[in-house]
Amino acid sequence: MAISAPKARRLGYVDGLRALAALEVVACHIYGTVNPHSALLAAIGGYGLAAVAVFIVLSGFSLSLPVARAGWRISDGALGFYRRRARRILPPYYAALALSLFCATSILSTPTHTVWGDNLPITWVDVAQRAALIQDFTNRATINYVFWSIAVECHIYLAFPLLVAAWRRYARLFLLVLGVALTSVLTFAARLAGFPALYQGGAAYLFAYAGLFVVGMFAASLHVRPSRMSEWLTRCFIWDGLALALLVACLIYTSRWSAYAQAALFGVWTLAALSSPLAQRVLEWRPLVWIGGFSYSLYLIHAPLIQLIWQYGLHPLRLGPDATYLALLLLGLPVITLAAWGFWRLAERPFLNTRPVARRAAAGSAAEPARLASPPGPALSLD
Repeated sequence: MAISAPKARRLGYVDGLRALAALEVVACHIYGTVNPHSALLAAIGGYGLAAVAVFIVLSGFSLSLPVARAGWRISDGALGFYRRRARRILPPYYAALALSLFCATSILSTPTHTVWGDNLPITWVDVAQRAALIQDFTNRATINYVFWSIAVECHIYLAFPLLVAAWRRYARLFLLVLGVALTSVLTFAARLAGFPALYQGGAAYLFAYAGLFVVGMFAASLHVRPSRMSEWLTRCFIWDGLALALLVACLIYTSRWSAYAQAALFGVWTLAALSSPLAQRVLEWRPLVWIGGFSYSLYLIHAPLIQLIWQYGLHPLRLGPDATYLALLLLGLPVITLAAWGFWRLAERPFLNTRPVARRAAAGSAAEPARLASPPGPALSLD
């Protein structure tokens, strides 16, 4: 008798959390464009790198869910995984690269004292590096300054089949501790050894974010097969309290911490939020879930849109830094979000990995394909 694999429920709270991270990244880059004087306004956009850390944990979580359900085996092998990743990530990325390149060489080619304008002009070397996805090993954030994290995540993806094999062989808690410790040691060793290509630019976070990706894998393992401790923490509302306490700690204290420590604490908070029933209910707010569905597109194209609105719409009005910042947040952010949704329909949705992968039961009979619960993302929104 054929045994059907259980169909996975879409996890709306993952999309909601992804939306919050994407919106914080946009707010951070609005801050970098305007540099408001108000400390309160500056705090709104002060967690951009931490938001990328949240994306990395979510990516590890979402990619690992179907693998964990299959006994920590990739159904179509490493080559199939790489093919699906390439189809999902690269078409929108190259479309955003073309759009950003057009803007940087035409309507937004004038250097300005903004995060966009400070990285002009561009060279053919810059173009080649971004086409090859090696821009995380450079110190120039030209063409589109958000692309460094796409390269970092793609490099982590290359190691995913090896991580899955290691997870299947070793205890998950041991591998979690080993992954986080090893990435931290490698990061500081590269700095001490004087290899700037490994601790400057986006590569400064490659090892640290690899550890956070393993944290996401650990969260997926708890979701698929909860430990007795995890179930007890849920029944006693400890996950809820931990998620709330960590969020307060992140918002109050991490602004004075190093970027590495800030990313680490937000990564741990993401693990708690993914396990907290209360956080899940809050994050399943429909507008957040909707934005989370195209958060990859929002991440890819928001930088030139911020510069466009500021340079041609707000800067000529001479409103002052604080008023300009509020205008970009309250008026520009909705415009940027709608534009990202349009970009998603044109350049991302046609390449969604919606075709199910055939799965077979242990006895070898045909199984009903299980749908990936939620698209992971470089960060961002990849299924």
